[in-house]
Amino acid sequence: MTLIQKEVTKVFLGEVQVRPPFKPRTFTISRTEQSNMSSWWTYSDDATWLTAGDGAFDDFFWYSAVLLNTSGVETAEMKQSWWVFTGAMTTLGNITSGDNVMIKFPVRWIKMTKSGSTVTLSITDWLGRENEWYQYYAHCTWTLSNPWTPNDVMYLGAYKASYSSWVWKSWSWKSPNVNVLWSDMCYYAKANWSWYNVIWYYQRMYIAALYMMKYGNPNSQSVVWAWFSSWNSWRTNTWWTNAQTNATYWTSSWSVQCKLFWLEDRWGNVNEFVWWAYLNSSSVLYTRLTWWSNATTWWESTETTLSWYGDLSSIAGNNKAMFWVTWTVSNSNYNTYYSDQVWVASSRLLWIFWWAYWWGNGNWTFRGEYVSANDSSTLDSSRIMYMNWLT
Repeated sequence: MTLIQKEVTKVFLGEVQVRPPFKPRTFTISRTEQSNMSSWWTYSDDATWLTAGDGAFDDFFWYSAVLLNTSGVETAEMKQSWWVFTGAMTTLGNITSGDNVMIKFPVRWIKMTKSGSTVTLSITDWLGRENEWYQYYAHCTWTLSNPWTPNDVMYLGAYKASYSSWVWKSWSWKSPNVNVLWSDMCYYAKANWSWYNVIWYYQRMYIAALYMMKYGNPNSQSVVWAWFSSWNSWRTNTWWTNAQTNATYWTSSWSVQCKLFWLEDRWGNVNEFVWWAYLNSSSVLYTRLTWWSNATTWWESTETTLSWYGDLSSIAGNNKAMFWVTWTVSNSNYNTYYSDQVWVASSRLLWIFWWAYWWGNGNWTFRGEYVSANDSSTLDSSRIMYMNWLT
């Protein structure tokens, strides 16, 4: 039984909110890859009667903002109606020291399939569907002694990472730290406690899956708009979205910070290093599901190959590679298909960057680029995460 199945009531800073008895649900969305994907998707299963943007999706995802200490204990959780705060994010959002401000994502199982150019995504809270080809990679450290046990929850930093005594934190009113090597990013994140790290490939893909399920349209700049990604702007402090009560907030300005599912600068502000993905000499994407290691011995091949750049036009659409690019088209405006610029090459890195800056209209939900493993620049930062190591 998962955490969500066990929780009929939730206590939010002294106020009790009652949720209906647990009933497993599966939401499904299907669409055909084509130049204009602003419509023509279909919802099915328990999402059959929903329309894109419905608050029922947020209730199903069940994410929330919390304070998490270095031992992984929640010390506070924001009162909210699941996707809208009843007040501005002043209790957690203005934390500048102490525990980390994190966004909690309860376990949801994912299944992606592709038939021809039709991609089908299903998300379920029905524990035990691994025999139906559902995966939970975003919620499991995939230890050899416990290979089929997902964590109840995983946590992502609400803000881009900032230093405090050589420890990476998720706090407001801080300048994201840059000029950091990938190995140091992992070290600084884990300095909170051994079960902290930087965001992994499957957590990043998990948020992309939630976006696609709720909003349908992969052209995210037409749905949740611009974010802080202007050619003419420089990195800015975390905090701006604290006063916004909606979990997802956007503007049309390329110099204003926004948020997706409470994650400030999900794209935008500074680059976000994402761990545990690399391309080998044959341009095959490899990912890793086990806990911390610098070695590539146990990494999993996705059998997905591409070495190119351009406007993302086709994704793998399977459980291992998920939204990873399989084909591109030439479009310097990045306003067709998935409307994201991607740039990958063979024999490149043990990590992946989603550029957040200096790319204007080619920088959105699926943006990806591989860079040198020794890269560090004034644009490079990351986001911390926490997930218990099941043994």
